[in-house]
Order: sequence, then structure tokens, then C-alpha cells
Amino acid sequence: MKLKMPKNMKDVNSMAGQFLLTLFATTLSIVLTFGVAAIIDHNKKEAEKREIVLMLMYDMQSTLKMMDECDSCLNSFFDKQVEILAHPETFGAERIELTQYIPSVDYSITTENIFRSSIETINTISNIIFVEKVSAFYDRRSVYKREVLDEFINTACRAIESYEGLAAFEETARFPFLSQAYHKILMELYEQCKELMDVSEDELQAFADQKNRLFDAAVDSVRNAKVIQAAAENQERITCLKEALEKGKSNHN
Repeated sequence: MKLKMPKNMKDVNSMAGQFLLTLFATTLSIVLTFGVAAIIDHNKKEAEKREIVLMLMYDMQSTLKMMDECDSCLNSFFDKQVEILAHPETFGAERIELTQYIPSVDYSITTENIFRSSIETINTISNIIFVEKVSAFYDRRSVYKREVLDEFINTACRAIESYEGLAAFEETARFPFLSQAYHKILMELYEQCKELMDVSEDELQAFADQKNRLFDAAVDSVRNAKVIQAAAENQERITCLKEALEKGKSNHN
């Protein structure tokens, strides 16, 4: 079988042009396909990175708010202690109010555990200085809880059992000072993290609002489920009561 040869150079140029055009179109298609996929993957990773950063910043912000509340409790406890010690006869009546000023630690360590236990999370952030600052924040927070809050709570709970115990609790003045010192350190780390990742207060507030909406929706869902369950259980009790009444009437007759 003989190959059909092009009749002239014009045909050769035309075939070459078509081949190059096809090759270019194929190459462009491949580049666009992989390029778009790479862009989508990059944007996804950036979104995940931002979500993790905001999650950590929100946790740090929540800790600082909790510390503000604890500072207020520590100062109020000290003021009330001074007042009671000056009037021993009020100890019995005022002792209950003292318990209200013993701070409670209500921050969650879930975010910290995720941060510390997942190398993938740290790799996603891809900013070693930010990671170090966050780690330092959690380290200081742990010390604050142990050396300030836990020690104060344990000592205060024993001290308020008697007037003598309250009088012997002479270290109450230093706890607000220690708490404020730790608050200053943690606030500095928080502000440094915000600057490193260019996180604005508006962005953080939007994240907090979204988180709260999701939490409220979850709470409402659980509450509604419990209401439905309670209604069903109540209907079962009514049915059971009616059956017992019918049975009682039959036995009586």
C-alpha cells in the first residue's frame, strides 16, 4: 500500500499547522485543568489555614475574657475578706457571699489539645513563629491555672470554713497581682499572634458570631429533641394510666 504524499509544500505547511494547533490546544487544556485544580487546592488549604488560625485566636481571646472575670473575683474576695475581718460578728452571714467570689475555671482545652496533638494542624498553619507564640500562650495559661487559680481556689475553700481560717489567709492580696501579671503576658502573646497572621477584630468577631450561631443551633436541636421525647413519654404515661383505669373498672365489675 502506497502512502499518499502531499502534493506540494503548501499542503505540508497546512498539515504542520493543524498538528501544532492541535498540540497547542491539548497542552493548553492540560495546563488549564491542572492549573485550575492547583488553584482550587491552594484556596482550600488557605481557607483551612485561616479557619485554624481564627479558631486559635478565638480560644485565646476567650481565655483573656475569663481571666478578666477571675481578676474581678479575686479583688472582690479580698475586699470582702477585709470587711468581714473588721467585723467578726458578720462572718456567719457574709460567709456565703465569699463563696461567690471564688473564681471558676470554665475555659475549654479542646482547641489546645487539637493544636498540640496534630502535626498536620501545625503544618497547615505554616508559620513557625505564630506556632511558637501560640504554644507559649498555652504553656503560660497552664501555669496560670495551676499557680494562681487552682492554688487560690483550694486555699480559699479551706479558709472560709472558719473565721480563724479566713484570718490566717493572708496571701489574698498577692493573687490579684499574680493574675494581672499573667494576664499582661498572655495579652502580649495574643496581640503578637494577631499581628503575625493579620487578624482583625472584625474578622475575629465574625468568626465568634458564626461559632455562637452554630452552638445555639445545636443547643436548640438538643432541646427540641428532649421536648419531643418528653412529650412522647408523657403520652405513654397517659396511655398507661388509662389502661390501668380500664383494668380497674373491669376488675371492680
